[in-house]
Amino acid sequence: MTVLELVASFPGAITMSDVCTLLDMPKTSAHRLLAGLLRAGLVEGGGRHRTYSLGTRLVRLLHMSAEDSWIIALARPALEALTAERGETCYLTRLVGHGVRVVFSVSPEVQWRSYVQPGLEMPPHAAATAKAILAFQEPALIEKALERDLIALTTQTRTTRDTILDEYAEVRTKGYATCISEIDEGLGALGFPVRLDDGSILYSVGLTGPVQRVFNDDLPVRIASLEKAAASLSRVLSHGSRIASRA
Repeated sequence: MTVLELVASFPGAITMSDVCTLLDMPKTSAHRLLAGLLRAGLVEGGGRHRTYSLGTRLVRLLHMSAEDSWIIALARPALEALTAERGETCYLTRLVGHGVRVVFSVSPEVQWRSYVQPGLEMPPHAAATAKAILAFQEPALIEKALERDLIALTTQTRTTRDTILDEYAEVRTKGYATCISEIDEGLGALGFPVRLDDGSILYSVGLTGPVQRVFNDDLPVRIASLEKAAASLSRVLSHGSRIASRA
């Protein structure tokens, strides 16, 4: 843990020699500890570049276990701008364990708020934002997410594993996910993945409203707005994770 704290304090700059000096540690001990952290994916670097930084596995854990407060503070401006632009309820979700939960939402219409309350777990087989995250996860995590009973919430809900996996593949191709009356009749949603700097997708941004308003001739414009919001969220959440890791 002490070595990790040093790497977090001087990301991309600290060397094994620095670790030895700062911790008064023999070179063999520093090499052993850093090699173990490298194997575990908790740090990255070494080798030709000789410097170390926090690994993607540790950054992933930071996001998956983080309290929502700093995430909300950084993401709120992008969500408020998206809601103002599109006039629909917009929300941020994130991967927690093998499930997807709502972080927070911004709504111009009180009547739609109950569908995306903070803390709500999104059905992995029906919710657009859950599909937008799970489609990009490792097979083992996807299997874990789909091992529960996949309930038919409406007549439009897909409940067979192979059909859901096919839809995940379609999400990876299109770049976004949909929910068309799959959770509530007449309610539609779009979900767009938020890709962090390290390439991981732990968040997604969603937009929801009546099907006839979400899925009409302006659909490409809505998708473009979501893509823009996802890019903004990627920037602030990636930077926020680096600050949180130093803290």
